[in-house]
Amino acid sequence: MVTEAETILEVLGNESRRKILELLSKKPCYVSEISYYLGMAPKVVIEHLEKLEKSGLVASFEEGRRRYYYIPRSLRLEVVISPHKFDAKIRDSEDYDIPTLMREIKNEFNMIERLRAESISEIYRALRLAEDLQNRFSNIQSVLAARFNQFIERMLNEVERVLSDDVERLVMLGLAKGLKNAAEIAECFRLPYREVERVLNSLTKKGLVKKEEKDGETIWVIK
Repeated sequence: MVTEAETILEVLGNESRRKILELLSKKPCYVSEISYYLGMAPKVVIEHLEKLEKSGLVASFEEGRRRYYYIPRSLRLEVVISPHKFDAKIRDSEDYDIPTLMREIKNEFNMIERLRAESISEIYRALRLAEDLQNRFSNIQSVLAARFNQFIERMLNEVERVLSDDVERLVMLGLAKGLKNAAEIAECFRLPYREVERVLNSLTKKGLVKKEEKDGETIWVIK
């Protein structure tokens, strides 16, 4: 039986579909928009979108005469490749109790350190403890990924509340996602460089962003 993880790995094996997902992670797009940004024929874009929709990675909605495509859920795909194990699984975003998980991780790590792991039984016990630790760390990563998405959504809501200009909203979204300068923002959202510079200066005057020096580079950050 083919698992969801195997289906998604197969879908992600195509570079064009990965590029579409990268674009949709920035904002919902319609077919001709995706075609323009990525330099693909609309027919090819539609074929890829159909496969992405079938896998559940992409969904769509109609607005006016256009159908927009977007990523409907947060999903974490975990792949382990080692000399002794290959595994691929989907990690959910359950709301684990992180302080409890951290205490359990510390206790199990201390148990591994105390084990001499010389006999077969002790080595096996250490192996199982290490496997359980990996699982707990994965749970923490899933929680943090979910928190990241929640904060991005809250940021978007607040940006929409205080800003009416669409370009200003995109620039703020870019900064929230870790973009550092006008060139990165312009490339990410396919915006004119000078327009992004103008907006950054405008947002500075509004007290929303500021310039900083980091490792000899001038970057923009949200205040």
